[in-house]
Amino acid sequence: MGDAERDSSRSGAGQSSADPSRSGASAESGGDDGAGSAVSVSPPTRDDASGYGLGLTIVGAVLLALGYYGVLAVRESGEFGRAVPEPFYFLAIAVLFVLELLNSRRLGAVALARALAFAAVYGTLVVFAVEGGAALWAAPEIALEGYGGVTVLAGALVVSALAYVGYLTVVDRDG
Repeated sequence: MGDAERDSSRSGAGQSSADPSRSGASAESGGDDGAGSAVSVSPPTRDDASGYGLGLTIVGAVLLALGYYGVLAVRESGEFGRAVPEPFYFLAIAVLFVLELLNSRRLGAVALARALAFAAVYGTLVVFAVEGGAALWAAPEIALEGYGGVTVLAGALVVSALAYVGYLTVVDRDG
């Protein structure tokens, strides 16, 4: 699913673009020039969520849960890159950056900033998730004892969902 599909779901396909409640602008904004207009942030609606965003939320939750164990493993051992050599982490981050950049339907400063942010956030999650996955592979009792892994996954799912709702609240949903 590309940016075009995400943007159409964010802009409320089938709704008039003159509706100020959809754009996040308050009713006092007299025009598009932005001079003297008041802008408010509106909460996202169900129509704002896209399949791509929901998928990234679930993937982000799993990566965050594994990343938690990765942080514990790196902190305990004091070594980074035990699961795979560090250059592969840079490769993974580069692939995430390129995929998100090319997924944008309009290239420009916004697409570049979005790809950088995506690569930074999800790249960090991937790096620590790989370390955490390796740590859990070596000692699965860390997550299985007392069902701690279920609690970590539940917390990660809540954090990931809150991050997505926060993103939808802040981002300009009119494209």
